Parts: sequence; C-alpha cells; structure tokens
Amino acid sequence: MSTSERYRRTPGLVMYWAGSQPVCFVWQTQQRVPVSIDATAVLQQLSDWSLVSEIVERVSPGGVPADAEKLLRLLLTLGLVEREGDTNGPPEWHEWAPEAAFFHFGTKNGVFPTDLSQRDRELVEKAVQRPPPVPTKRMEGPRQRVPEGPLSPADLESALAKRRTWRRFSDRPVPLVAFGTVLSYTFGVRGRGHVPNQGPIVLRTSPSGGSRHPMEAYVLAWNVDGLTPGVYHYDSAERELVDLRRPFSSSDLPPLLAHQTYFARAAGVVVMCAVFPRMMWRYGHSRAYRTVLIDTGHLGQTFCLTATALGLAPFTTMAFSESAVESLLRIDGVLECPLYVAGVGMPDPAAAGHPGKWTG
Repeated sequence: MSTSERYRRTPGLVMYWAGSQPVCFVWQTQQRVPVSIDATAVLQQLSDWSLVSEIVERVSPGGVPADAEKLLRLLLTLGLVEREGDTNGPPEWHEWAPEAAFFHFGTKNGVFPTDLSQRDRELVEKAVQRPPPVPTKRMEGPRQRVPEGPLSPADLESALAKRRTWRRFSDRPVPLVAFGTVLSYTFGVRGRGHVPNQGPIVLRTSPSGGSRHPMEAYVLAWNVDGLTPGVYHYDSAERELVDLRRPFSSSDLPPLLAHQTYFARAAGVVVMCAVFPRMMWRYGHSRAYRTVLIDTGHLGQTFCLTATALGLAPFTTMAFSESAVESLLRIDGVLECPLYVAGVGMPDPAAAGHPGKWTG
C-alpha cells in the first residue's frame, strides 16, 4: 500500500449480527461479509479519509504495522473499505444509502426451490403447528353498512383515459353510495377459497402474492354525505364501516399528510395498513416485503380507477407520518403498519383540465 493513498469505510455499509457473528452488507457488491471483532475495530476508525500510517496508529498503536496493513488490505478486497479515487457503486444510490440501498439490494434474487411442490408441503406441515392468520380483520364498534352501486363495462375505458391525481376539489360532499362503491370494489372480499391443509384465503379485485391480501383499510372521513365525520375501519368481509369513535375533521388531515393542505378539501382518505404476519406466514424470506409494497400499488390503482369511473376526484400519496397515523389508528406499527394513503373528493369543475398543483 502506498503511503500517500487514503482510505475510508465504504459509505452505506450496514452491519448486523447473525447469531453471534457480525456481518457487513455491502450494497455496492451485494455481498454479505462475516467480519471479526478486530475488523469492526478498524472499520470504526475509518469514517473519514485517512492515510495508511494514520490508520495503523489508530488501530494498532505500538503494534506491528504490517499486521494492520494486512487487515486493511483484506477489508479493501472485501469491499468494506474504499480507496480514494476508486469508483464505488453508482453515485445515484449513495443518496439513498444505507436504508433504501440495503432494502433494495438485500432483497434481490430470492432462493426458490426447483421443486415447486416442496413449498406447499412445508406449508401444510407448518399449518398443523401454526395455522395462518385470519385473512380479514374484525374490530368492535358501531357498524354501518355502506351502500354500493354498479359499474358499467363501458366505464373502464373512460376511467383509464380520465384518471388523474386531483388536488383541487369542490366543497360538495361525496355521496355515500359512491364512497361505498369505491371501498367495495377496491377492498371488499369478492370471494373465498380454501387451500387444502393450509387454510382459508380471500379474493379481491386486485391481485396479491399468494392470495395473502395483507392490507387493511382505515377510513378518515369528514365530508361524506350520510357518514358522521370520524375514523373507521372498513370490514372487508362484511363490507361495513366500523366506527372507531374518534373524532376527525379536515383540519386534522394536513399534519398527518406532510402538511399537504390541498387534500383537506377532499372528503375522505383511506389508509392502507399491512398486516405483515399474513404474508410472513407463507413467505419466510425478506424479499416478500417487495410483494407487500406491490400489493398496495395494485389497490391504489383500483381505487383511483373506480373513483374516476364514478365521477369522483381521487388521489394517492406516500407523504405521511407513519407514527402519527399509527397513533390515530392505535395500531402497533410493528405487525401492522400504514404503507399508502388514497383519498377522494368531488372534482372542482374549474379544474377539469388541470386538477393537480400546476396548471401548465
């Protein structure tokens, strides 16, 4: 190693423990590297660019420089340390490291059995010892059946062409039957099935990995005709709204949705919350987290197309405070967590050509 070269710990490095073994995940190479305690001591000292002599003095004061250099060279080979001037991964990903980079690269390329029936056999055995979670959630509280209307086949083509994200709404309340129709076609159980020796499943209008349907829908309503403003759980099996007896008004919405004040003029929002054990029961690997996220996207598009077909003004947003929403809904944020928000209002006729924030 040259005395003029400088080194530092690879940016975005993630360290975790597999049992008692420290492991480093290097997103740039997508490698998991078991490391020793000595190695962690060296990595701890390498936050900033440093000369070899400086590193040796920090990690092995009074020791043998050759030993420290040997360890440093090994860390460089493994990708845990980088040399100044070397290219170390796409620069675009550095801004998202370590959290998103760890998730994205760490969940790539799942291990899938060549015998597809093997997994089914494993699940059958698992169901005996630990049955799968129930596919829908039932909560206590006053219940209200929400009416729903039909959708004509011709609505789909029109909805696809007209679907926009709205941020400009009129003051008119959303009719309860329209609101109920959106909830039903998006989240309502449309059928039931049973996987032999594994347990019950439900069917909805949107696909879900393994038909696990992990999403629960919570409604925050303040301008829906015939619905008292408040917080509700949508019982997808019964297609009923369960009043959670928590007051809610349009002024309560912006602090939850990253201060997006324009959504307060809509009529209501639906918070999609993932019940992770439903998906975890079937898929015992972290890559399945991607499936949960994709499930929310399916539901978001179904929500928006149904609302558009009914002449409503839909929107979706990922900008919200998980902790604030969890507190409002009184969910733990661990086994059940909010992932996506969709909402609806009545369109502002003056904004038909430019329903978003910008008019260009």
